[in-house]
Amino acid sequence: MASSQEVLASPHEIPVGPGERQHWADNLRVLVIAVVVVWHTATAYLGGSDWYYMDRTTSKVWTTAFIPAWVISAFALGPLFLVAGWFSARSLARKGAVRFARARLLRLGVPLIVFIFLINPLASYLGDLGRGLHPSLAHYLSVAYAAGVMWFAAALLAFSLAYALLRRVHAPPVTCRWSGVQVMAAAALLIAVTAFAVWRWWPPDDASTFLDLRWESWPQGASLFALGVWAGEAGSLEDLTGWACRLGWTALAAAGVFVALVGYEQARGQAESALHGTGWPTMLGTILYGIISVAFTVWFTAMIRARWSGDGLLRARAGRASYATYVLHPLVLTAIMVLFASLALAPELTFLVVAVVAVPACFLAGHAATRVPGISTVL
Repeated sequence: MASSQEVLASPHEIPVGPGERQHWADNLRVLVIAVVVVWHTATAYLGGSDWYYMDRTTSKVWTTAFIPAWVISAFALGPLFLVAGWFSARSLARKGAVRFARARLLRLGVPLIVFIFLINPLASYLGDLGRGLHPSLAHYLSVAYAAGVMWFAAALLAFSLAYALLRRVHAPPVTCRWSGVQVMAAAALLIAVTAFAVWRWWPPDDASTFLDLRWESWPQGASLFALGVWAGEAGSLEDLTGWACRLGWTALAAAGVFVALVGYEQARGQAESALHGTGWPTMLGTILYGIISVAFTVWFTAMIRARWSGDGLLRARAGRASYATYVLHPLVLTAIMVLFASLALAPELTFLVVAVVAVPACFLAGHAATRVPGISTVL
């Protein structure tokens, strides 16, 4: 447990300010990671990205109704990048660039390596067992290497080290020359431009990249992390969250247009090619993507900060276990799916049952991991 003066920058640590615990940040992480668990459950039964075990519905109604959820999933981790950037600025100012970089290598790099070489192969092995195959565990441990859901940790580690290097050679600005609105507009534009460039080579849900690092999501993560750093160094969260109401409506309007665009391209059978093309659907899509990324992230963070800042023993334990839950949930969730496979329920019903069971089970596994000496210092 950090002291009352410790300011931590990692998404899994308990961030506190001078003499004050930031309960809202704990609550935000718990909520986002719970949504991630439910989303990955949905991908196994309703559609979307591939998962270790899948038993998907054949209903066109469900797959069509799943489009809005797919859109939301593209922005779900944005608040974690923003908050991580905010706490990183405060942590680096206190620790210095070298100590900050070492801490990030330990708390992000080590779990990333363990996931790639152990947790991901085990989850793949369990998933194939659930499909009725009889794979060799040794084979999976030797070849099934992928970052999977831990692309988030890989990206955050890269952003953190780049930030430490920048501040090692260039001091932060003394005064803020840009307003919060200007910085958010710049971040949205940067996301749109970089996403347009990156998606041509690595479209969304492309698993062919090295270690499945999800390069298509890095422009969003980098820009939101930088936005959080700006708020921590030259501005404040209030400079961003003060516009929360307008940003909420902006995100909703842009998301409506984005869903309509995706539906239109899907009806034309051009959904996949539009993601890495050069036509107007791709350009419009990346512009909307940048707007939603910033507007939704800041609005959501402001809402949690203003309305869900309470504490409690259960919330504190869940917050402390949130990063461990994220790291372990592919293995725990896949094991639960395999156990429920014998019930032979309809995929839609299985999704509901597994989702209800998986969220507390994954957090319990995360909590148990944080109680293990040695592991607790990393997770």
